[in-house]
Amino acid sequence: MTGIDQYPVVVVGGGPVGLTTSILLSRLGVRHAVFERHPGTSVHPKAVGLNQRTIEILRSAGLAKDIDAAAAPPRTVGRTAWYTSFAGSTPLHGRRIAVRDAWGGGVYADEYAQASPSRYTVLPQIRLEPILRAHAESSPSADVAFGACVTEVTAGRDDVTVTVEHADGTTRRVRAGYLVAADGGRTVADLLGIGMIGPTNLVDMVSAHFGADLGPYLPDDGCLINWFVNPDFGGSIGSGYLYHLGPWSPEGASEEWVFACGFHADDPERFDEEGMRGRITRSLGLPDLEISMHSISHWYLQAVVAERFREGRCFLVGDAAHRIPPWGALGLNTGIQDAHNLVWKIAAALRDPSLSGLLDSYETERRPVALAVAGTSLHNFQSHGGVVDVALGLSPDTPPAEGWAALETLWSDGPEGDAKRAAVAGAMRLLDKEFHAHGAENGFAYQAGALVPEGEGAPVHEDMLVYRPTSTPGHHVPHTWLATPAGRASTLDLAAPGRFALVVDEHADAWRTALAGLDHPLARLVDVAEVGTGPGKACHDTEGRWERLREVGGDGALLVRPDTIVAWRHAGLPRDPGAALREALDAITEPAAVPVPSGESATA
Repeated sequence: MTGIDQYPVVVVGGGPVGLTTSILLSRLGVRHAVFERHPGTSVHPKAVGLNQRTIEILRSAGLAKDIDAAAAPPRTVGRTAWYTSFAGSTPLHGRRIAVRDAWGGGVYADEYAQASPSRYTVLPQIRLEPILRAHAESSPSADVAFGACVTEVTAGRDDVTVTVEHADGTTRRVRAGYLVAADGGRTVADLLGIGMIGPTNLVDMVSAHFGADLGPYLPDDGCLINWFVNPDFGGSIGSGYLYHLGPWSPEGASEEWVFACGFHADDPERFDEEGMRGRITRSLGLPDLEISMHSISHWYLQAVVAERFREGRCFLVGDAAHRIPPWGALGLNTGIQDAHNLVWKIAAALRDPSLSGLLDSYETERRPVALAVAGTSLHNFQSHGGVVDVALGLSPDTPPAEGWAALETLWSDGPEGDAKRAAVAGAMRLLDKEFHAHGAENGFAYQAGALVPEGEGAPVHEDMLVYRPTSTPGHHVPHTWLATPAGRASTLDLAAPGRFALVVDEHADAWRTALAGLDHPLARLVDVAEVGTGPGKACHDTEGRWERLREVGGDGALLVRPDTIVAWRHAGLPRDPGAALREALDAITEPAAVPVPSGESATA
């Protein structure tokens, strides 16, 4: 074993959340090491949907161009549809049951465009991770090691020491000021004695990554996910779902795909390649489809959240902190947003230990979000099969012949057919929480933490479906486009990396003078951003929306954190703006202790 290496931060895990953590640390000039036990990035597809909040984070880190170049063409991801199959030997095979817009496509396009400078993006994890790895490894602030397994973690009062075993057989010890566990909960949480709360092993799932030319058979090449409802397989979950994986041709044709389904009692104990190939061709109704199998993965559906997100100087992010069903595509997104919340606080504490109280807000802010997301995603899973199948008159126990007869009614004339079609249309509306959860994706907010809450009279924006921008502390600063000396920018760009923005309009000099007069450690991280509502100022609103979105008067102020969260606001110019600012900065720097919710809501 070699001597002890020293880093300000160690990141355990080199998946998408760990690599994003590395990129964000490098952006703030924080030297760190990343240890990933696998020899390379993921080989089996996992998450595919990156919501607007996540793309905003990656955009701010300079990855937008690479991500846009690798992502699915937008026109191929704006819908989702349900079929009995793509083809088959009976009149009921090859029938479309329903189709709807989703993820900012179709009728939702304007709504999503108004909410963010970034679009909802589909980029499979196997294509995202190499981009993140290349950016992480390119920074002189980062030492990124794959094939490096952390086997021991010792959390001290002033530092953390880890033991790392490398693929070449060498072992070394590394000491850090802080540790970020992004290892999916496989090592660090167990070593720290942090348990998970919530339901596990809900459904035994299998997924296959394969290559095939499905272009001639796709009924609609604008659908990201095609769901199958086949009574021979017990309905939706057993029939499976299919989504495209790229790489994509200029016309949008995909070379590779993922098919996933739940196990049945009479399925083989584990699908081999031949068995998986048979399930895919039967569900799709394409017995002669030529398939090149890349990988098969077995996994259990679970909705669990860690008992706590921190142990001393160790912090859990991503799957180490929460493992969430994929229905709603909130798992990876929530993990990257964990990192965005945490990294600027670690950087501030490293530069000025008097700001270490900011780190007390991480669990207070992020764990309630994880609990809510776990509950929502579990509800989506339970509703998906239940809602669609119930509308069709199916259940997992329905004999196949009865199931096909129930489906036949959907396309029949007369009152029974009308009633079933109305039931399916109602089911599509109920699935908004999965396919149009814009409020859940963009509107999550912090009720306490490194912010100044406005009390019981403050508006609460918790609509899962509709995102309602607000400048209420704890929410993301609303987006609108601005003309600036450097070019077109979003209000989300006002805070420089690792710094706060005090956003003002009228009386900017009074606010600037008040800030300059403060002898406060956090004041040194605050810049004044003067945003006018007309063309008279260097930085001004080009869309005529900011005066409404800021929700304070022209002489008021918003204090926006480095992670674009509004930390404090004041409706107008106070009699003593310096005193008002000092009081706010004190509250942000030393967040009030609040009870952290139990894990019970994750099972709702």
